[in-house]
Amino acid sequence: MNKDFFEERDGMKRRLLLLLKENFDLPFIRINPIKNMVWKVSTQNQDWILKGFSSLETFKRQVSFTEQLKKSGFTQIYSFHPKPFVQENKVFGLIQFIEAKKGRKVSYSHESDIRDVCFLLRKYHHATTNLSNVVKEQIPVFEQINKWKKRLIDYRYTLPLYSQHPLRSHLNYFAELGEWALDKLQNQAAFFKEEPNCIIHGDVASHNFIRDKNGQLWLIDFDLIALAPPHIDYLQLSNRVLPHLGWDVERLFSFQTLQPFKTKEAFLTALVYPTDIFREWLHFTRSHTLEQRRRWSTMEALLLKQFKERIKFSKEIMKKVKSI
Repeated sequence: MNKDFFEERDGMKRRLLLLLKENFDLPFIRINPIKNMVWKVSTQNQDWILKGFSSLETFKRQVSFTEQLKKSGFTQIYSFHPKPFVQENKVFGLIQFIEAKKGRKVSYSHESDIRDVCFLLRKYHHATTNLSNVVKEQIPVFEQINKWKKRLIDYRYTLPLYSQHPLRSHLNYFAELGEWALDKLQNQAAFFKEEPNCIIHGDVASHNFIRDKNGQLWLIDFDLIALAPPHIDYLQLSNRVLPHLGWDVERLFSFQTLQPFKTKEAFLTALVYPTDIFREWLHFTRSHTLEQRRRWSTMEALLLKQFKERIKFSKEIMKKVKSI
């Protein structure tokens, strides 16, 4: 199979459908792309998700993890078909398709969805805490501060290329926020390694939660699972929901699951670190020119939208940290 297999969409769909029929005893009739290396595939009576994995080891780890998680009592996750197929270093696996409730995508603009996500994450963390050491030993340890150090360095590296950019003052301001947070967090590193460790999800974006046709919430996509204390997921969730809450501190900590962190110095400090800005900016700068032009309006909105609210929020958090 040559490079064209993975670049030519229609040809890839046909070849994948043929390979599915050859490797599984299932009469597949349709395949439609969802996103990069993810497809919805169908028989006459059943739908599946076909997904590409970085390695056979990664696939097997996720199969083992989800199986053990279900045995522990956490059932709001998909199941895998246990048999993958491998084609020229590309690993593909079949995953149970969860039909979402029509017109009801999970959105952090709805506080009810945030509450439900918090509850499901708490239940998930509890279940993973009790998994066997055999399972946990297969999962990488999460290194929050090292990850953020590298991201800030990479972000800083891009700034001279945009020294004449109209938004350079905004870009510099976010770098200063990142430096302030990391400087404080150096002395609070233990917070990110507190026991008991669970297996965090690692990507709590709203699209990784599905509300099915019966209203039940499901958790999907375990590519970034890692061994860490639960509050790593809650920190990322806070970063995800704050723009939808108008960067309002009181609204953030009104959620029961997040209330214990209201006076936690390390958690508050980490909220100042602009991880969303750094992540999206680095993705933007690493894109080709045409892609940058297409994405610029989105990037500009991220830098400018709620900027005053974000400044107010950062100053309020800094004041709280100083008073602790």
